[in-house]
Amino acid sequence: MKKLVLFVALLVPALAHAQMPPNHELPQFKNLKAAPVAQPKSMLRMRAMAPVAATAASSTASGSNYAPFLPQGGISHQTDVPEVYADGTGGTLAQIGQMADGSVQQTTINAANGVAGLDENGNASAPVVTGPALNGAPIQSVQIGTDPQKISKVTGQPWLFGGNSTAIFGAYPQPNLPRSPMGYWSGFPVNLVVAGSPSGPYNAGCSLCVFTDAGFQNTTVAELSGEDYTKGKVSPGFDVAALFMSAGTENARLALPVSSYTANTVVLSSALTPAQLLHVKQGMFISTNSLVPGMSSGTIGDANLPVKDYYAGVVKRVSSDSKTITVYGWAALGKTATASDIPSTTSLETYYWKNYTSPYVFIGAPTKMFGRNTVMTFDGNRVGDNGLPSTSSIRQFEGEEIDFNTANTKGTAAKSVSYHGLTFGGNNADPRVLTDESYAILLAGSLPNYLKISDSCGSIAIQSGGYYLPSACIVGAAHSNQAELFEYKGYANSNKMNFGAWLNRESDGANGWTNVSVNLGVNIDGTYGKIGSSGAKLPYLSWNNSQGALSIRSPIGEDVLTITASGGMIIPWGTPSSSTAPCKPGQKQMDADYTYSCVAPDTWRRASNGTTW
Repeated sequence: MKKLVLFVALLVPALAHAQMPPNHELPQFKNLKAAPVAQPKSMLRMRAMAPVAATAASSTASGSNYAPFLPQGGISHQTDVPEVYADGTGGTLAQIGQMADGSVQQTTINAANGVAGLDENGNASAPVVTGPALNGAPIQSVQIGTDPQKISKVTGQPWLFGGNSTAIFGAYPQPNLPRSPMGYWSGFPVNLVVAGSPSGPYNAGCSLCVFTDAGFQNTTVAELSGEDYTKGKVSPGFDVAALFMSAGTENARLALPVSSYTANTVVLSSALTPAQLLHVKQGMFISTNSLVPGMSSGTIGDANLPVKDYYAGVVKRVSSDSKTITVYGWAALGKTATASDIPSTTSLETYYWKNYTSPYVFIGAPTKMFGRNTVMTFDGNRVGDNGLPSTSSIRQFEGEEIDFNTANTKGTAAKSVSYHGLTFGGNNADPRVLTDESYAILLAGSLPNYLKISDSCGSIAIQSGGYYLPSACIVGAAHSNQAELFEYKGYANSNKMNFGAWLNRESDGANGWTNVSVNLGVNIDGTYGKIGSSGAKLPYLSWNNSQGALSIRSPIGEDVLTITASGGMIIPWGTPSSSTAPCKPGQKQMDADYTYSCVAPDTWRRASNGTTW
């Protein structure tokens, strides 16, 4: 296709989207219609030529004639103009006029109701205009690249921390006050609304899919309902997500062999190819595999990992020959670069940058990956706590809130809906590679409370493979009603050994704490949540029982030994059935007349209790 036609074809969608009028309707061209036009001499000469009927006209590719001509000096819209295009071919006046009507005027580039221009790198030089028009003005909703409104006072250049790799979404239209320099209606990049309807596997399963290692071709897919349906497989569940995030061991953009270093440059062994140059941006991480001399050994915080003892920096620019990368300085992570910090080409780091025998640099290589990192700050100056006028009233912060609600459940069966708030898990098949301090949740800082659970009776506050913490409940009024306090579980081969505490009502229908005991004991192979009433019970401790003290009780609840609040000892009350009744040495009982002692297996002796005095 001819170059001019292609150019116009590419612009037509943008012009139509921006609702631009054709060029002949623009004021500067519309006024030319009304101006008197003198008859050119060429037309007078044409009049003397033999007329050609308009219906017999045809445009020729070579443009060797000017047929057809109209009588009395006029020319037809079908007239062919030779060699008007860049490829040397011709076109009719009608074709040229239509293309001119659809072309872009210089005055419309980066102007209201116009089009965005391209800079020398092919990037948009102004915010991209998308979305519908509001009151005749387009709504700015997407901005790609540097923000032209943010110019550094130091460098005079666009803001350093944006760049061509940055996209800003937002621009909810709100009316400005009269006399606003941005007009009455304007969009500001203040929010992002994503409305989706996930309805399939992989990336079709998330309204917003976020990847940290997607690559330029974006071949990464979300792990949602991930079965190869092209082979007839159906996923066990059709899982979808409003937000899916994938973060992992992100590769460096480039790993490049090095020839030499200076205090603020690296000379590569070979020049960057055009494809490689696309991966290098100002402000990117750049790491070396060169050791920092004299750096003491140690670990990173509590991670039990060696400190990163190699030189690193941030990319500043690339030379015109694409062989030298300038950085803002080389230093160890967390340090400030000095003129003496020059990476070595012979002393190499081998723990983090393994399997290299020569110096390399790694472009865009992170050192730590966060799945999500939220920072919230209370500023006392903004609320007027330090003498300044208040500019904010925010004194309440919620790090994150997840609300789960049910509605219209009149006909919903009990136990028919499952809800999981937060799940920390994974398919880690080799836990030995994790450091000892690895965790799912860390509660740190200086807070009055680190974990608050607002539960209700009947729910479980915490349950794990080895720990059970039910919600606090009032023990029932009936005799032997129980309410568990906590429970730990361990294993002895295949047997479960449960240790915990529970409340027990000592007297039927009697209210108050004096009629409730606190018990601590062990059962074997019992049921979680029923440590006081399931499994094979062992002797246990009981506080505040019916005798008002601490007792050691048998598995069936008999008091074996009781210590009173005043320090006295109470032995079990009762009478052995005979002197050969079953007993163990040291066991005692008493009744109103005798105190009984077991002196040998199944052998009792008794002594009179005497008389009163």
